[in-house]
Amino acid sequence: MKRLSNLLAALVFASLVIFMSCGGGGDDPAPDPLADDLANLTVSGGWSNPTTVTTDNGTADGVWTTFGISFTGTVDGGTYTVSNVPDGFSDVWADGTWTFGNDNGSVITRVQGGVTTDITASIADGSLTLTFDVTESGARTSGISGEWTFVFN
Repeated sequence: MKRLSNLLAALVFASLVIFMSCGGGGDDPAPDPLADDLANLTVSGGWSNPTTVTTDNGTADGVWTTFGISFTGTVDGGTYTVSNVPDGFSDVWADGTWTFGNDNGSVITRVQGGVTTDITASIADGSLTLTFDVTESGARTSGISGEWTFVFN
């Protein structure tokens, strides 16, 4: 009888161990695919001193060597601030807001002065490339309309 009691206790214990190890797992939320892009985009100190600034496949006018941009926010978007924009180029960059334009971080939608622009973005550890078109009405008359690319390393 004692042997049967020990066997029954062992079976109950084994059953409890099996049931405790089952399930769970479903409570953890799926990782957000934009989390890494956000972390790389919102680096401390922002992005400054672009290594390359081009427009329509040529060297951009103005002195952009000290230009800087800093993004803050969450995966749902936020604000950005710019510094050292050359005189006359506020249609290219001015402070504004941003959101990710797709689920993989390759598009950033900015709103700057009421104008919405989709920016093609390549975001990786230590580098950021932003390409977009400037089409505002004042940009054409000031000669700065067209495609712009900024590369930061």
